[in-house]
Amino acid sequence: MNLVWIADALSKGIDGILLLGCQYGEDYQCHMATGSHLAKIRLSKVSETLDRLKLESGRVQMEQVSISEYYKIPEILNNFLEKLNGFGPNPYKGF
Repeated sequence: MNLVWIADALSKGIDGILLLGCQYGEDYQCHMATGSHLAKIRLSKVSETLDRLKLESGRVQMEQVSISEYYKIPEILNNFLEKLNGFGPNPYKGF
């Protein structure tokens, strides 16, 4: 995951970005050795990018889902969409 991709997407009008990653910690379940953990570290720096774009930090979100919790994905998606609806459209949409 590259922060430039996030900045590019948001600056082109994408309303939000939701990253779903593998569960990490004691019960690490990802075949990518530390992918989800590294993504979380990189996303901690995304607020600076969003501040420069004058966008809400909630437009970018990362969720961890374990293999046995796949049934939570629809709820995660719906909650994220509700949050985006509250923010309104990305002001860069159409530019």
